Parts: sequence; C-alpha cells; structure tokens
Amino acid sequence: MKVLWIIIAVGIICLAAAIATFVSNGNNEEVSVEEATSLLYHAVAYAQARDLDKLCDLCSSNGICRHQWEYAGGGQAVPAEPPEIVDTYLLPTVHLKNGGWAPGGRVLVVEGVDGLGKPYRTEFFSFWTGGDWGVKELAVVNGVYWSGAGIAQCDEDGSCITAPISASSEVE
Repeated sequence: MKVLWIIIAVGIICLAAAIATFVSNGNNEEVSVEEATSLLYHAVAYAQARDLDKLCDLCSSNGICRHQWEYAGGGQAVPAEPPEIVDTYLLPTVHLKNGGWAPGGRVLVVEGVDGLGKPYRTEFFSFWTGGDWGVKELAVVNGVYWSGAGIAQCDEDGSCITAPISASSEVE
C-alpha cells in the first residue's frame, strides 16, 4: 500500500512538472468557484454515466485519470450521489527559479461516500490551459473526485509536497 501511494505521489509531482512545462496561462486568470463547480458537475455526470473517455477528457492527464479510476475501484466505486463541496481555495501560480512555473487554479475540497461505501475527501483542482490553437479551456487534476487524492503544492525551488487529506488517503 505504501509503495502504491508513493507511485501516486510521484505521478502527481510529475504531472505538476509537466503542467509547468507545457501549459500556457499567460494572463494567470483565476478560476471562479462557479467555473470549478460547473466542471465538477460535468465530472459527476460523466462518472455516473460510466463514460470514462469523457471524464478523462476533462483532465490534464488522461493516463493519470484512468489510473485513478482503476485504483479507486472502477465503475463499481462511482458514487451514487454528487460530492459535497466542503472547502475551496485558490492555489497560486508559482514561478520557479529554473524559469518554469506551476499553474495556479481553484481547488474544491469534496467529500462523500463512494459506490463501495467508503468515505472520501479529494482535492479537485481546476486551472486554465492554453488549449488547442491557443483557445483557453479549463482542465482538471483529480477528475476521479472520489479518489481521495490531494494536490501537490510547489515552492519556487521546485520542491513539491502532497499531504494526505483524509484517513482513506493516508500511507499505511
């Protein structure tokens, strides 16, 4: 179990590094609570329809989304009810000393019970990307909102940490 959480943490850190390298957010617009909530409800609709392709299309990393889906229990674990938003905060853009940056955005902290009866608490992160052909669009990290995953937070040296956010996501 410990190794699996280390792999997930490394994946999230790699995702943060990839986002910092490839995502364009030149004007650094904030994501509003309403925009993030709308994206969350799209994720809920796709998950409840068991449409993994559309759910993962919302995400900045299709591969990590698919891994989270499987790790969280697949289609059987999809919550019957939408999550409750228990907190929200802005994650600031971090300009790294190496010239790169980690994008900021809106985090919705969501809670609920998955389809297997396990409680979850997840940080659902929405941020603006450059999109195809320079058209801005919102993307998500932790689109599998019942996964129990947190968001890596980076400092200007490029060091990132992901702290467990619930009992179900603690390293054993």
